[in-house]
Amino acid sequence: MISFEKIRKTFAEGENPVFEEFSEYIDEGEFVILTGKSGSGKSTLIKMLLKETEPDGGRIMVDGRDLSEIKPGEIPFYRRGLGVIFQDFRLFDEYTVFGNLEVTLNLTGGSGKDKEKRITDILKLLGIDRLHKRYPGELSGGEKQKVCMARAIINDPKIVLADEPTGNLDPGSSREIFRLLELIHRHGTTVLMATHDYDTAGALIKEGRRVSLDK
Repeated sequence: MISFEKIRKTFAEGENPVFEEFSEYIDEGEFVILTGKSGSGKSTLIKMLLKETEPDGGRIMVDGRDLSEIKPGEIPFYRRGLGVIFQDFRLFDEYTVFGNLEVTLNLTGGSGKDKEKRITDILKLLGIDRLHKRYPGELSGGEKQKVCMARAIINDPKIVLADEPTGNLDPGSSREIFRLLELIHRHGTTVLMATHDYDTAGALIKEGRRVSLDK
């Protein structure tokens, strides 16, 4: 499903490389937990998968496609096949919870047929259907992250990328987010999550495989 083949990456001349001949394979349906100290490259790997940054060498394959062959104009279409959960939420403050998901469906080319049912079903799956009329400013951090999760899976992506999804949350909310990510995984989604909190994640995500980036 995802393969990193001899990846090299340095951000500035004279600095130590973030990656030097890094290789890893993630099979379809796996839950992989990326760990490592700050600066080890957790977020960089996710940004490479999103085509937000490029490796200096090596090859990245996603679902049989070489990412180096994706042209700039094709990147938005490529990203439609990915669900992304960010640490800083990135919700539209001027829209309700329902509106945020509706905008996502519209922007990513999701089907307009039975749109309301699709959004309602996702919100129920994550236990936040009661929040559908609220605005992001009225939500707690944990509730915002659940909305981000709903947005990430609204179009049934094969792959979900989560970049420090609990970085701004309290311990109780973090446990709930990890539990819901495992629920998403059980529906057949491949999940790649970067986290600084492996102790909690590893205890809750029974089928997760750890990949440590610490050298």
